[in-house]
Amino acid sequence: MNIVLSAILLGISLSMDCLAVSITCGLQKSMTIKRGLILAFSFAFFQSMFPFLGGLIGEVARKYVDSIAPWIAFGLLGIIGVKMFIEGLHYNINQRVFDFTKPKILLMLSVATSIDAFVVGVGFGLEYTLMQQLIIIAVIGLCTFLFSMVGVIMGMKAYFFKPKVALILGGAILFGLGLRIFLSHILATAA
Repeated sequence: MNIVLSAILLGISLSMDCLAVSITCGLQKSMTIKRGLILAFSFAFFQSMFPFLGGLIGEVARKYVDSIAPWIAFGLLGIIGVKMFIEGLHYNINQRVFDFTKPKILLMLSVATSIDAFVVGVGFGLEYTLMQQLIIIAVIGLCTFLFSMVGVIMGMKAYFFKPKVALILGGAILFGLGLRIFLSHILATAA
C-alpha cells in the first residue's frame, strides 16, 4: 500500500480519541478558538512525537509499554473525567469552568490520547525507513490537528449544553474513553 495512504489511514485512526476529547473540551463555555488551537497543537505534537520516540526505542520498549499503556491511559483519562464529573455536580454559575488549557491538564490529556501512538511507533520503527517514518509522523500530526480543531468547533457549536451538563457529560465521556481503552486491552489479552 502507498506510504502516504497508509499514513493517512493511521493518522485518522489515531486521531479519533483526540476528536472525542476535543468535542468534550469544546463544550466548555470558556473555550475559544485560541484555546482550541493550543489544544489541537498539543494533541498533534504528542501524537507526532510518541510514534517517533516509539520508533527510536524499538522492540525493547514494546513488551513493557504494551502491557502498561492501557493502564496509564485509563488512569489519566479516568482521573480527569471523574474530576470533571464531580465539578459538574457541584457547579456554580459564578465558578470558573474546567480549564483544559492549564498546562497540567493539557499535558495529561495529550499523553493519555497519545500512548497508543507510541506503541504504533515501536511497530513502524522496525518496518519503515527513517524518511518513511517522518512522512507518517507528519501526516499523523496533521490529521490529529485537523480532527482536534473540528472537535473543538463541534463542541463550541453545541451551545445548547449548559456548563453543568457539559462538565458532567464531558467527565463521563473521558472516563468512558479511558475505560474503553482499558477493556479493549483486557479483551485482546484474554483472546
